[in-house]
Amino acid sequence: MVSRFDLRGTFELARHLQPEAQRAVIFTGSAEFDRSWKSFAEAALADVSDIEIAFVSDLSLEGFRDRAAALDPSDILIGLTIFEDADGRRFVPADALATIAEVSAAPTYGVYSSNIGRGVVGGSFSTFEDTGAAIAEKALRVLEDPSGARQAESVPVSAVLDWRQLRRHDLDPELRPPDSRLLYYDPGIWERYRLEILLALAIILLQASTIAALIIMERRRRRNAEELARRRMEMARLSRIAQLGELSGAIAHELNQPLTSILANAEAGSAMLAQPAPDLAELEEVLRDIAHDDQRAADVIINLRRLMTSDSAGLEDTDLNKVVRSTVRLVSSEILSRKIALELKLSSNSLMVKGDVQQLQQVLLNLVINAADAMADQTTRHMIIETGLGPKDQRVLSVTDTGPGLPEALRDNPFKPFATSKVQGMGLGLSISQTIAEAHGGSLRFVSSTRDGARVALSLPAP
Repeated sequence: MVSRFDLRGTFELARHLQPEAQRAVIFTGSAEFDRSWKSFAEAALADVSDIEIAFVSDLSLEGFRDRAAALDPSDILIGLTIFEDADGRRFVPADALATIAEVSAAPTYGVYSSNIGRGVVGGSFSTFEDTGAAIAEKALRVLEDPSGARQAESVPVSAVLDWRQLRRHDLDPELRPPDSRLLYYDPGIWERYRLEILLALAIILLQASTIAALIIMERRRRRNAEELARRRMEMARLSRIAQLGELSGAIAHELNQPLTSILANAEAGSAMLAQPAPDLAELEEVLRDIAHDDQRAADVIINLRRLMTSDSAGLEDTDLNKVVRSTVRLVSSEILSRKIALELKLSSNSLMVKGDVQQLQQVLLNLVINAADAMADQTTRHMIIETGLGPKDQRVLSVTDTGPGLPEALRDNPFKPFATSKVQGMGLGLSISQTIAEAHGGSLRFVSSTRDGARVALSLPAP
């Protein structure tokens, strides 16, 4: 098996990596073998004319090192063998070239595989590994067929490069020949884990996009919820205004009564004061009646203002019985004008709840008007407003009438928006009332609905 030392291949490899080089410098030692190498190199490179070829020999090892250090970084340095220097000192060629390559300013190339890993950039040669593999393969062929084996064969030659020296001299690995071998390659994190990094970035980007989308959706949901709540409150206010519009005559009558009484008492008091000896005890009674009627009119106005305003008063501790009494004052005249017998069955004990008084009044007002409308064509008109305790200590407010009960079309879902049995009704009263009940943590439901009447109950939790 013949191993070849491919000087021309090493030279061409250097030209591949340094296409802009203007000079190639070749070092050889002073031993007889070194001189034969120099003669071989001169013959092998005799036809090169596009780049300067300079041979350097007959120097001490220190002289070689100094010349190498003084080279231009664009030069090409090829080390042949230095078995002996000009001072007569003998060396192992691989050790000598390693010492020179250590200080060389130009990239250094060798013609032996033993130079790889010792400071040279690379070279073209038969490696020990390739030589051993070729010998083993030939031995197997001889064992199989001794007569068919050739007497001499050449070991394959290949270009071998040291990746670390490419980096040291800032040489582009992409310029190397396609069939060259790159040793000691230590890829960076990006090259080593490119797929993993791209996959991780894709996952992070996907997660970030998902999180951003969820944040945007949550913000939109909150805005929509706030807008829906605002519209519900506005719809509730409009519903209250509509109800109060229907009760305008009754409210006017309710206010007219205390005002008329105040006027009558004031005239009577004036007449009594005109007498020579007015009865002070009777005059005191007249003034007390005026104050009572004034307070009665003020209560009606306060309740009316609460129902008319668009701002919620907020949750507060209040007595459910007081809510009933204040609401009944607004509709008492309407109840009388419709010839309805109203019966109040209020709990003897306070029924405290945490709620918005104005909204609770609206619920009761809606239930009372619905019950009154339901009995419009009935001969017997009897309405019961009742408060008491329910299961789990809940506070229950119910309105019962003697009307015909719910129409068949509304029995499945009487609280459905825009569902109504009234000719001029909007179908929003019960829906809004149910929303208010649920906002207070309670419920609104029809306890019973028959041909003899209906009973609707509002259940609220204890504070």
